[in-house]
Amino acid sequence: MSSKSSNLEEFHATQAPTDRPSKRPRHLCSLGTGEVIHVLAYTARFDKINEFEFVVQGLARCLYTMESAVTDVRVCHPCCGEVVFIVTFVSKAALSRFCTGPQKTFEEQLEGLISTGDDGKKPSFQRSGTMMPAAHTLDSLLDFLKANVKGDDHTAHDVRTVSKEIERWFPRPSEYEQYISVDPSNPTKYTRNVVHTDENMDVILMCWPAGCKSSIHDHDASSCWVTVVEGEVHEVQYQLPRLDRKFLEAEQKDPANAIGTCGQLKIVNTACLDTGGVTGTYANNDIGIHRVENRSDKLSCSLHIYAPPLRKMKIFDEEGNVHVHLATKSNPVDLGDECGGNECDGVCVLRKGIFDVDAWNKNRVK
Repeated sequence: MSSKSSNLEEFHATQAPTDRPSKRPRHLCSLGTGEVIHVLAYTARFDKINEFEFVVQGLARCLYTMESAVTDVRVCHPCCGEVVFIVTFVSKAALSRFCTGPQKTFEEQLEGLISTGDDGKKPSFQRSGTMMPAAHTLDSLLDFLKANVKGDDHTAHDVRTVSKEIERWFPRPSEYEQYISVDPSNPTKYTRNVVHTDENMDVILMCWPAGCKSSIHDHDASSCWVTVVEGEVHEVQYQLPRLDRKFLEAEQKDPANAIGTCGQLKIVNTACLDTGGVTGTYANNDIGIHRVENRSDKLSCSLHIYAPPLRKMKIFDEEGNVHVHLATKSNPVDLGDECGGNECDGVCVLRKGIFDVDAWNKNRVK
């Protein structure tokens, strides 16, 4: 049995059913625009094809000229005697108005001309639903990050673009549960579990038992993206304080053991990240330093992307102390000496996509 499997079994064995959120309020389509697609298909009676064609031609023209509450209209004409209308509305409320208004009116025009439902009064097919977004799986998100997150420091990153792509990830438990673990020796401490690591970034799933929090820390030259996966966490941002000369000199001479004092820590922002609201945040040293807290009574999980990998950081406390913490490449840095992190040797193995989109786009599919 792998250490990863045993970690997960130990976690489930030590957690009561109520220690994890009972339901995930976010739905896949909530990541999209909220538009609603309405599909209507009609088939003419065999002896009414010409009359049917005349009416649907007029209906198509009306639909194509709709502007209010509509974002797209498509009319498919498979053959004479068949038509499919595909109308995209801005909201469910707009669709409801259409169904009780224009649709009811034009179906009266089709009465007796179509062959199905209620003596030729209803469509042969009708279906409506929210537009599904181009949401990421964990695999496709990692593919995007590997292709787009590169460079020696945070100034090399297109932060806005990367943040938007991370927001498009719809985390499913089947993707991330293998990375959930707790420290068997102290289940109240949070853990850091490696999802992916390379020369450009570390991707870490962090598990936050009820009531735990990280140290207050900076991110050296790195970008730090955080997105909540399960439950909720609070990010508390602080203004980067002034450092005394003793620390600055020590950091130059002996970075691994540098200690000193800093000015008062000032909170500049506190944000609640949860799966039903704002899900992500971003930090670098130009923005400030931060800590992450689980203020709830249930386990929370969050995905952290450190780019480049975070091998050096400063740890601060409210008493005005600061010290440097270093880590090796094989042991991604913990968020403070006190964190008690449980490092995992798990590396995500990417699966192939459903089909080869690149080959299709390059006209290589026959």
